Amino acid sequence: MPPLVSVLIPACRAEATLCAAVDSVLAGGLPADALEILVESDDGTAYAAASALPSVQVQVTGAIRSGVGPARNRALARATAPFVTYLDADDQLAPGWLAALLPLARAEGAAASALEVREHGVPLLRLWHDHDRLTPAVMAESGASARGLFARDRCPPFADALSQDILHMLQIMEAQGGSLPLSPAPYLLNLRPESVTAADDFSARVHRAYLAHVDALHDAPEAAQVFRAKIALNAAYSAEGQGRSYYRWLEARLGQNPA
Repeated sequence: MPPLVSVLIPACRAEATLCAAVDSVLAGGLPADALEILVESDDGTAYAAASALPSVQVQVTGAIRSGVGPARNRALARATAPFVTYLDADDQLAPGWLAALLPLARAEGAAASALEVREHGVPLLRLWHDHDRLTPAVMAESGASARGLFARDRCPPFADALSQDILHMLQIMEAQGGSLPLSPAPYLLNLRPESVTAADDFSARVHRAYLAHVDALHDAPEAAQVFRAKIALNAAYSAEGQGRSYYRWLEARLGQNPA
């Protein structure tokens, strides 16, 4: 049976979390033989434990810390399924995630999902679960990362930059007419103490990336507005963050307490 969905998973120093990420894909509501789980090693590790799991293919090219975007592009180049999604090696998909998004992606060519941010395994922030469609305006409210499921021929390459996942979603959204159907089944984003968003220089680095993304979206003003809004959020986070991760600060700003 040819695979129906290719799942791209870059892996760098991911021994402690990769198998849980793969297990969440296998619990996504589709049979294992409908999946092609493409782990792209970005640290030279063969990830033997993950490679022993159903439908997993680990590729080791010798690339070391090439970046999430380039690693995703290497996995995308070997994807053979008609639908594609991507998952960070320290995150998970909610149970049934793939089965929930697949009908939406089949109907429109692409679909997005709600987002649940977790800290130490505890839900911290839930976004978009009460929306029917994801739009640039909805994304701009939080500046949060967005994930989805896309037809392979509508999945452009990933940029080699911070927040390239948001740029990628906006590029797909723009090509789809400015919005995507939205599933309430969430992508589970796990914060870690060593997360890039917790680094001292994160705000300065990401500000430069946002400006570059605004330029890249010059023909899509509504999409570009997401990064302009993120610049404003970033400035507020720099002034008010007080050592918290971005999402911990955002949880307080939005007044959420999902636990």
